[in-house]
Amino acid sequence: MGPWVVSALLTILLLLVGCTDMQAAETTEQTADGASETRDATAALPSDASSPNEEASTPASDAASETASSGTGGTPDAPETAAEKAKRLGLVAVEEGDDGEDVEALQERLDELGFAPGPVDGAYGPRTTAAVEAFQMLSGLKQTGGANARTIAALADFESDVQPLEAGDEGKAVKRLQRRLANGPFDPGGIDGEYGGYTTQAVWALEKLAGLPVDGNWGPLDEYALQQLTDGAIGEPSEDHDERWVEVDLSQQLVKVYDPNESTPLLVSHASTGNGIPWSNGEHSGTSVTPPGDFEISRRISGWRESSLDIGRLYNPLYFNGGIALHGAMSVPLYPASHGCVRLPMHIAEYLPEELPNGTPVHVLQ
Repeated sequence: MGPWVVSALLTILLLLVGCTDMQAAETTEQTADGASETRDATAALPSDASSPNEEASTPASDAASETASSGTGGTPDAPETAAEKAKRLGLVAVEEGDDGEDVEALQERLDELGFAPGPVDGAYGPRTTAAVEAFQMLSGLKQTGGANARTIAALADFESDVQPLEAGDEGKAVKRLQRRLANGPFDPGGIDGEYGGYTTQAVWALEKLAGLPVDGNWGPLDEYALQQLTDGAIGEPSEDHDERWVEVDLSQQLVKVYDPNESTPLLVSHASTGNGIPWSNGEHSGTSVTPPGDFEISRRISGWRESSLDIGRLYNPLYFNGGIALHGAMSVPLYPASHGCVRLPMHIAEYLPEELPNGTPVHVLQ
């Protein structure tokens, strides 16, 4: 083969190689956008990721990890035990006479639940003892008044949907409570949404009727007591008559009005009777006693009357035993305070004469 032939073949070969490179270049240009996208996606991968599939799985793994740790999915966290709750709330076993932060934590928990331990002052006194006893009664525990380990665990675990209320509160919740008291045998005064003195006295009456610690605040124990009354477990009369009658309970400091054939009272009112203290006023003297026994209303006076012994004022008195009467008073404390009469809240004394005619039986019970 001559030199010129070899030269021609080399020329043809070079041309073929050049065409192939140009086709490859054209192919690269046609796919440049897609290749660029692939390079961008690849660039976004973590440095230790080997493929886009690994990147896609990473957020799911993170989400699963977060869900498991939050307790909202996957394997839920174990529920908090009573002991753990007690520790979180700072509750430990204490008893009357103790003081300090441990007692304060107990008082805060009792107050939060509506058991009224008195001031949250870290001093375990009689009011805190009474609050613990009230909680123990509601929880079915032995009523010792001491916050032992079982009581602490029950306090930590206790839940209630009863909204605690107290004097000074206002709003719809107070109105609902007032309606419920008024629909029962208690009189909270007007349904005005204000937790004032009359509402407090109505709650006192319920608490005394049920034998609860008397604080005038509304809580789970008061709710329980009202249900007991509805169920007929408390409030039954001691007497039986064919006509309306009154029972004055000296031990409970209550006045109860009953109708025939009814097992629950028509009215239960807070009251204050004779304090048992001797008194002297000029030429008159005596002992402040409300004698027990069976009587009946014999006479009445409308409006205010000054006592003939000059020992106080009586509003709308209904006399049933000589000079001893059911009457309204400006002061009706929680303790026996009268000279022998039966003091009642003014708003109840306002209408009671219309409900109790002369001849109504009155039983004063020890």
